[in-house]
Formats: sequence, C-alpha cells, structure tokens
Amino acid sequence: MPGFEPSDLFDPPTSVLLCGGSRALVRWVAYALVADRPGGFVWGHVRLEDEVFEEDDPLKTPLLPRDQVISVLPSELVRDEFEGNVAVGGLLRPKEDEELVRRFADFVRLPKQTQDLLSGLPRGGASPVLVLSGGHRIAAFYTAETEAPTIRSIVGSGASMLIIWEDAPLARRFLHDHVLQLKGYETSKWKDAVLTVEKGWPTGPLQTGTVLPLRGIAPVASVLSRTL
Repeated sequence: MPGFEPSDLFDPPTSVLLCGGSRALVRWVAYALVADRPGGFVWGHVRLEDEVFEEDDPLKTPLLPRDQVISVLPSELVRDEFEGNVAVGGLLRPKEDEELVRRFADFVRLPKQTQDLLSGLPRGGASPVLVLSGGHRIAAFYTAETEAPTIRSIVGSGASMLIIWEDAPLARRFLHDHVLQLKGYETSKWKDAVLTVEKGWPTGPLQTGTVLPLRGIAPVASVLSRTL
C-alpha cells in the first residue's frame, strides 16, 4: 500500500473508531496503528472491577506496561453537564463570540481527567494519539447528543483519538470522523483477518468501502509480525 503510514491517519487531528469482535486482536491492530506514531500515543483503558486480561491481550505484555496505561472506571469518563452549564452561565460575551463560548462549554463538560490530559499535550509538532480501549463500556453514559460535542471538543483541542469498540457497533459510531471494522477472531490467525473501512478518508487507500486483509497493510503487518 504505497504512500500509507499509520501516522498519516491522524494528521490533521481526527477521530477514529475501530470495532471488532475479538478483544485481543482489535487491541493489537490499534497498537499497530499507533506504534510508530512520531508523537507517540497515550493509552487509556476503561476497566471493569477485577478485570482479568486474556493471555494474548497486548495490555498484558511489556509493550504496554500497566504503569503506562491510564486505567479508569466507566463512571470516571462521564461528562459534567452541570459544571459546563455553570461555566457558560457565568460568562459575559458578545453575540459574535457564541462559537468560542460553545467550544469552551464543550471542553468544560469533558471528564476532568480528559481535560487534564488535553491540557498537557505538546503544542508543537505531532501530538500523541489518544487511544481508549474498552470504549463500548461508556456507551450507556452517552447519547448521540452528548457524544458528538465530546468528540468535537477533543479533536478541536488538537488531539487525535482512536476508540477501540469491542462489542456490537452502534449506529452512532458514524459520529466519528472515520470508522474501521475488523473481522477476525484469533490473534494467531491475524493474517486472515480483514479490515473494512466503513467511513473512510476522502483519498488514498482507506476510502469508504475498502476491504483489506491485515496481511496486505504493510505497516500494520510489520508491527504484528514482530509482536504476535
């Protein structure tokens, strides 16, 4: 696939949702997409109480040391609508600044942990991709009306996000800029897995409707060949 590098997927800042039925395999593919990112990546994981990782899960390998994974409970990623409403209500602004106020309000409504993370991102050069595994576990806390401004606010802050959805995908997945669906169930058979671009990029090898075997995506295959 000439001209395609995983780092190209996230510039300019964008939102990508990667869904798949195999928890371990979809996380490995996500890792392959960000492993060689010039700005690196920050990996967050929505955990369950007493969660046990599968033996072939990348979150159990030295590639993603547990002390480098931000582990949060689903309830910690809930938007703070009250705080946002209070902040906006206290602002005095001319009518022409309404868009700026809306963006500020969307940011204030983000979970506190997300605000802190975005505030600490470098402002020059490539920024790290924000990866979130277990993204499906916070679906109950969001609606299309709240998820859209959350995505918009994170991307608008200059960060790219890669959400890993390890469950049956919802229709509102198309709120993200790009949607990739992985079909494959065993990490040992990753070469047989297929990546379908449900909502793609306007040009290049990952346009909407493209179907690609993982073994044919050279940069992804390179990472998986040396790690699986």
